[in-house]
Parts: sequence; C-alpha cells; structure tokens
Amino acid sequence: MLESALRLVPGSVLASADPMPVVFMDVGALSTAADGALSDKALMRMRFSQHIRPLGALGYGGAKNWDEKAGIAYDKISYFAAFGPSDRRISYWGLSDAADAAKLLNTLKTTKFKEVSASPLILVNGEPRAINLANREPDNPWSGPMGNTSAVTALNATIAQASAPEDLPPLASIKSSVADENAVSVALRGMDTVASETDSDIIQAAVVTPLMGVSIGDPAVLLKPDQDLTQLTKAFEEQIEQGRAGIPAYAGGIVADLNSKSGPALAVSLAYGDCEHAQKAVAGLEARWKEGMATAVSVTGKTVEVAKDGCAAFVRFGTKPGDPDAFAEFLNTYMQRGFNVLQIGSAR
Repeated sequence: MLESALRLVPGSVLASADPMPVVFMDVGALSTAADGALSDKALMRMRFSQHIRPLGALGYGGAKNWDEKAGIAYDKISYFAAFGPSDRRISYWGLSDAADAAKLLNTLKTTKFKEVSASPLILVNGEPRAINLANREPDNPWSGPMGNTSAVTALNATIAQASAPEDLPPLASIKSSVADENAVSVALRGMDTVASETDSDIIQAAVVTPLMGVSIGDPAVLLKPDQDLTQLTKAFEEQIEQGRAGIPAYAGGIVADLNSKSGPALAVSLAYGDCEHAQKAVAGLEARWKEGMATAVSVTGKTVEVAKDGCAAFVRFGTKPGDPDAFAEFLNTYMQRGFNVLQIGSAR
C-alpha cells in the first residue's frame, strides 16, 4: 500500500526543505490494530493528523458524521497520504478502485463543489488557496476549521485534494515518482523485506531525507537528482560538524509505525551505497536510542542488500502492547528539537 501511494507522488518533492516530505497512513491496517478505523484507540494512534489535511477533521468530532461530510464511508478509504509545502499541500485519498473515486466526485457535485474543468474533471468549493470563515466546518475534511478551499480530481483510484485547481493536472503525468528514486526504492525494499519476515503491517510512515540528520542552508544544493547513493551520502558527510555524534550519512529512508502479534514497533530503514556503511548504521541506531530515548524497547536490526542499487540499514524498535509508543516518542522528540536518533555524525 505504501509503495502504491509513493508511485503517485512526484520525485521532485524529495528536494524540498522538508525533512519528511511525504507522510502516509494505511486506514485498514490501523483499523485492524486498533479495533476499528475510528475507535478512540485508532484516533490516539494517528500521528499525522496535522500533516494530512482530511484527518484534521477527526480532531473536531468528525468521526461521528464523517460519511455525511466527506461523501464516502471512512472504511471505504484504503489510505491517506500528503506531500508539498503548506500553501500547495496535496492530500491523497486512496480508494479501492476508479469507480469509487468517480462516485465520490459525483457525490461532491451535489454539495458546495462546482466543476471548473471537464477533462480532467476538477471540482472546487471556493476561490483558489482561499480562507473563507463563512464556509468553516471544523468536522468537514473538505473545508475544515478555517474554511479552506479544496480542489479535487481523480487519479484512477485515488482522489487528489489540493487548495487550487492548477496544482492537480501535473499529478496525472509525473515523470519520476518518489518510489522511483534510488534512496526511497532501497529503503522500501528493506522495509518490505523485514515487514514480511515478521508478519508486520505498516500502519503509518514517513519518507525522510538526509535533512533529518543535518542542518544545511539550501537543500537543493545537495539533494540533486540522478546522484547515486554513495555520491549523495558523501555530500552530506561534508556537512557534518567535526566530533558530532551520530550515524553514517544516509541518502534517504523511511520511518514507520509497524504492528504485529508481538506488539507495535518503530521501524527505520535507511538507504546506503553499500552494506558496510549500512551495518555501521544498524549498530549506531541502536546505540543512539539507548543514549537518548526514554522508552524501553527490544531492538533487532539487519542489512538488506538491494541488487546493484545499494543496501538498506533496517532497525526495529519493538514495544509491548500497552507500553509507551516508540514511534510517537521518536516523532515527538524530533518535532520538539530534542534528541535526534537519525542525526548524522560519527560513532562514539
């Protein structure tokens, strides 16, 4: 599911200044893990409600009347994903098939949405990128607490939600997706391999760039397209302060909230040019968690070689059911500028 979503996201977003340029949530996997897609347990486990626009409605009681406001039953949605800067943020609603996507657009036509393009079909419920407090509906995923405009179109089985119609047509003809980028492809293989081996489901995840581990001026200077993983990691190694503790520079990766019979886990899969550096990263990630994080975890790690493309460093930080959430602690600590497990530096 995660890879399918990433294949709809333009690869260019990886060159942005956002260290987590793409976020994702699997509705079905969360429902299974939390005894219902909209149970209190599920709502508490969601970590990207502020990043994925439609999920924001759930924080305002939107779970009670989601079907009416959204125009589709919540359990008919496969996944949500989001990417892009705040003023041009795109949210994806992954549905089961193109027929469901077409049906949702037809339903929206009966509400405040108006057609502004017939081919491709694009609907909009206000002025582009506008905030209209007269249209505010906090529990409505199409307008929200500030009455933000939504422009929508269908990409086969996926509904794309933007703040202006002009942001949508390019999504139908992207040349290279995030999943095609070497760093993400290697990280995906590592994540998928271990998730399969441990019979784990990916509940939610974020694509990360090396900016998670190092502060630089202009990310576009280093995050250039068509670099191999060794070139990219070398470029970031040159940004490291002498004596700074951390893990070897990585080309990119994925952090995820996994669920299995043994309980929830934070999973980290980072892309390297070779397995020698990836193995050092496995050891470094375990050491950094012990050094700076409070939650007790069981740690397992391995490297996953991906043909000629590179090598993934994979580490699983497992917790028991009912114990503090390692994925939540990792995100909260990073957002609050606390200890950064993914900091790039030298081993101590």
